[in-house]
Amino acid sequence: MRQTMKAFMVLYFLCCAFSIFVISTAIDTIVATQSIRNGETIVSSGGNFELGFFSPSNSNSCYIGIWYKKISTKTVVWVANRDTPLNPTSGALKLVDQGILVLKDGANNTIWSSNSSGSATNPIAQLLDTGNFIVKDGKENNAENILWQSFDHPADTFLPGMKYGFNLVTGLNLVLTSWKSADDPSRSDYTNQLDPNGLPQFLLRKGPTVVYRTGPWNGLHFTGMPNLQPNTIYTYEYVSNPEETYYTYQLINDSVVSRMVLTPDGKLQRFIWIDRTQSWSVYLTAQVDNCDRICAKIST
Repeated sequence: MRQTMKAFMVLYFLCCAFSIFVISTAIDTIVATQSIRNGETIVSSGGNFELGFFSPSNSNSCYIGIWYKKISTKTVVWVANRDTPLNPTSGALKLVDQGILVLKDGANNTIWSSNSSGSATNPIAQLLDTGNFIVKDGKENNAENILWQSFDHPADTFLPGMKYGFNLVTGLNLVLTSWKSADDPSRSDYTNQLDPNGLPQFLLRKGPTVVYRTGPWNGLHFTGMPNLQPNTIYTYEYVSNPEETYYTYQLINDSVVSRMVLTPDGKLQRFIWIDRTQSWSVYLTAQVDNCDRICAKIST
């Protein structure tokens, strides 16, 4: 009886120790010895976002993406391999020693990889509660020292905290590119970006043709977006200095879920999640000023 009790206590201790280990292991992080395979995910520390493999509705293709974790409708905000889908039964996302993310197929071919301006001796990849997926040195405490981040390589979605513009030092220029359809995240002809050559305005193109422009920033809003006004949902800011020029926004209430999307039909729209209806509602559409649309066509 005493031996049975000892065995039970040992087993209980091991179970508790294992539970503590699992809890203490970060579920938002990948280290250089780990990989993510189909069916596995990581979740940001506050549970806002999840990263893993997904297949759109009516599609057999598989992608690495980030989506909202806490809402009922699966909504993808970022896709890594949007133009190079995987077979659903194969694939693994790995972080190699140099601090580069690599997506491999079942034959160990590289399907997608991140690029980095530096390297780390102890690299980790971490999914933040902002929806930003970053690679950094695990021993680095400076939040600014990031080797790579998904916010610098958006798909069709502009999230809070993202610097949507261009950096004159690094040459980085953020471009939103819409999905081809709701079931196909590959790049379509519609793009939207801040003009690095002319007036500080966003240009929406279909191929090479400008179909809409926001008009220049007048200190309060873009002149072609009169509906962009101070509100109770988010604050916005336009920043321009010798190093970078960008537009950004922050949600006033953390409980609000909102995103800006370039849709497959070429609309730049802000959506807000409505808990009562468990659905997205269009809060704002950029293309409301006919003058700017007409002027854009004339200017091209």
